[in-house]
Amino acid sequence: MTYVELKKTELFSFFNFTENGRRPTKGGMQEIHFKPGGFQEFIDVKLKIDSSQMVHQGILYLDRAWIGGPMTVSPFGKDLAKCFIAAVTPDVDKAKADRVVCTIWNLQGSSDRVISIHPERPVKITEKDSIEELEHVYLGIADKFEMTFEKSFIKIENVMDVGRKRLKISIDSI
Repeated sequence: MTYVELKKTELFSFFNFTENGRRPTKGGMQEIHFKPGGFQEFIDVKLKIDSSQMVHQGILYLDRAWIGGPMTVSPFGKDLAKCFIAAVTPDVDKAKADRVVCTIWNLQGSSDRVISIHPERPVKITEKDSIEELEHVYLGIADKFEMTFEKSFIKIENVMDVGRKRLKISIDSI
């Protein structure tokens, strides 16, 4: 996917991400930094693009205190995470990455109450243990989840960044 195509996705149109810095990196790549329209103090995005504007890596940082944990899960954080993964994942891998997106979107804390206006449809998940690990990482009770697709690799992990506990979601082209 090109940088221009990515900027046309819901990630940019709904969350109003704007570029707030660039720097050259190894191999002729550019690292571009972004901030959303709201909750800027809790969210950071970085993209690495090549000279032909192809996206090679996307990283989303979300503050742990803001997205919640085992008791409560922020719906805004889930929405941002799922939109980021859906936008940055190459087209050929979107169907497989949809398991990750659905898992994040359906997460609930033990104290959350969700009232659906439409009946819930069960999501068929074949890699139950792997997806359960993803849930634990997103909730902050496990360290790292990784999954390799045909053209990309996703890693979701709990890290320390800029002096804060954060959830880091990275998608790399392979």
